[in-house]
Amino acid sequence: MNTWEYRKLAIVEGDDFQDKYDRNGLEMLFYWKAKYPKFKITLFTIPNKISKEFLELIALHFDWIRLAIHGWDHDSNYECWGWDYEKTKVLMQRIDNHRYQKIFKAPGWTITDKYSGYTATSELPISKDPQGVYRALMDLDFIIFDRHYDKPARPEEAKIVCVDCNPDIVHMHTWDMVTGDLAGKNGFRQVEELHGVPWDQNTEFKFVSEAWEEGLFKECQP
Repeated sequence: MNTWEYRKLAIVEGDDFQDKYDRNGLEMLFYWKAKYPKFKITLFTIPNKISKEFLELIALHFDWIRLAIHGWDHDSNYECWGWDYEKTKVLMQRIDNHRYQKIFKAPGWTITDKYSGYTATSELPISKDPQGVYRALMDLDFIIFDRHYDKPARPEEAKIVCVDCNPDIVHMHTWDMVTGDLAGKNGFRQVEELHGVPWDQNTEFKFVSEAWEEGLFKECQP
């Protein structure tokens, strides 16, 4: 997903943002903003794990931080397997549209059944309606961040950003990733210390929403 090569254009996004001291990464974000004044980032945020007070604090920095949606509780990577069409709509309609952009990424990228290599048990809602979460997000006019392997499952006309087909995306996490894959060590601190950031003072940064509006995302490849 990330090659950590230099980007002239960087659409930077990070997962798991919340107001827990070891899951917000703000020390690295403010360090990068001070060092690279043009820096911008879209933070995929866990709505039920962030307080109103924390949201109000972050809103003071919406000139360079934007919030997108990353599940609801994200207590597991399979949260969306427990959602059907109606539950997805109910949860997403609870979210403050003045704070969050209508951009969704499923925890663990697990938005549907089977294609990720894992199969839901028959009693779970997603096994009964594999497109249920997709369709609810479509009907609410969300942009959906997705992996390429899910392409056969997507409804037609969905607003999809395929992270595997868009090398200008820099995908990270707010906290250190525990993995034997060096490229997958993409916590904010790990990026700085292990890879070096893939941008410099000449890089142009875009929020996910800006990149979408300006047509900068490539269509998902066959």
